[in-house]
Amino acid sequence: METTLNVHVDILEPIVSAAKAKGVSRSKMITILIKKAMDDIPNPARMGTMVRYQKRRKPEEQQPVNVQLRVDDYEYFQDLRKLRKMSISLILAYAVKKFLPKILKNKNTDNYRYQNYVVIRETIENITSWRLIWGYPPHIQNYIKFS
Repeated sequence: METTLNVHVDILEPIVSAAKAKGVSRSKMITILIKKAMDDIPNPARMGTMVRYQKRRKPEEQQPVNVQLRVDDYEYFQDLRKLRKMSISLILAYAVKKFLPKILKNKNTDNYRYQNYVVIRETIENITSWRLIWGYPPHIQNYIKFS
C-alpha cells in the first residue's frame, strides 16, 4: 500500500541519513521508527480527545513523503493513530527523536517484532467488541470462538 505523510524537513533529513547508513529504503526506516513507537504506548489516550498534529510550518519546511507499506503495517499505524491520538506524522517525529539514535547504534535494522495482523469480533451478552492483535499469536485457534 502507498500512503503519504507530511514530514517536517528537520525530521526527514535524519530519516534519510539513517536509511542510507543502514542500507534500507526510506519507507522501511519510517516503518521501523513507527513500530518502535508501538512498544511505547503507556495507556491509550482518553476518549473524546482530538487527534494532535504537528505544528504548522512554512511550506518550504515540510515535505510530502510517499511511503510504501505492507497492508498489516498500514493497519498498525491506523491503530496507533487512534490509541495515541496523534497523526502518523507526529508519531514519526516523536519516534525520530526518541528512537533513531538507538536504531543507529543497533547493528540489526530488522528487529521490530510486529508482523501480521488479526482482528477478532467477540459478542458477549449482545455487546460487540473487537480484539486487534499485532502479530500472529501461537495457538490462534484458542482466541477464536466459533458459533
